[in-house]
Amino acid sequence: MSEAPSPCISGCTVRGDHRTTCETRDAKVDPCKGCLPRDAETGLLCAWCMSRLTSDVATAPALVAHLREIGEPYAQVAPPSDTRTYRDPAEGGILPAAWGAADEIHADLASWALLILEEHPLGAGMVGPDEVGAWHTRYGATVGVIEVRATERLCAWLRPLLPWCAAQEWAAEMRRELGSMIATTSARWPMQDSEKARAVVGVRCARCGFESLDYTPTKGADLPFDVRCVNPECGRIYTESEWDAALAKMTVERGYVA
Repeated sequence: MSEAPSPCISGCTVRGDHRTTCETRDAKVDPCKGCLPRDAETGLLCAWCMSRLTSDVATAPALVAHLREIGEPYAQVAPPSDTRTYRDPAEGGILPAAWGAADEIHADLASWALLILEEHPLGAGMVGPDEVGAWHTRYGATVGVIEVRATERLCAWLRPLLPWCAAQEWAAEMRRELGSMIATTSARWPMQDSEKARAVVGVRCARCGFESLDYTPTKGADLPFDVRCVNPECGRIYTESEWDAALAKMTVERGYVA
């Protein structure tokens, strides 16, 4: 007999579905929107949480590159100072806000990489991410990034380990922490032009089957666009390669152009 699926450790619920003991589903004031736990599909995370975690790690390098580019003009006019004082947050100094945000993203990702190396059963024999291009304090802690390639290498190291991360008791914390940081930073320094977002007509989401895809164009030639399912029970985010493949297939089949 197969075991019943475990609920998502993040506490996700299915909109519109209720526990048999739910007492507020039909309440006139603030009714329950859904309290039936969503099943975990990858480790301890549901499909929605796993999709978000994967997307956040995949998005981080482009966001860091975007932030570094935004901060460059401000860094060039900063008062003269030695490199260590200017760039080591532990010692103070003047830092463009966008660069500070890039540092926080890279440092947070690096902290999760360190935790993986400490707790993975094969961690003692694993080679960690190449940290060339990252900033460290005099005590060796990773506190920021100098070169975007460092974030790219870090995320490339993390991605294949995300299914293992999803099975750990701290999976929900990792998803929430990275998700909040990427969402907040992206809202302050957006990479996409949200005013030009539009629905993708006639195309169904590969996961839920609904015509619920939104396309948001990029703000610049070197920035990523965004394609995601807006069905609240799905929320799949498509990578550029996945969308390019889907678009190529649609172009051949029906002459569709996004």
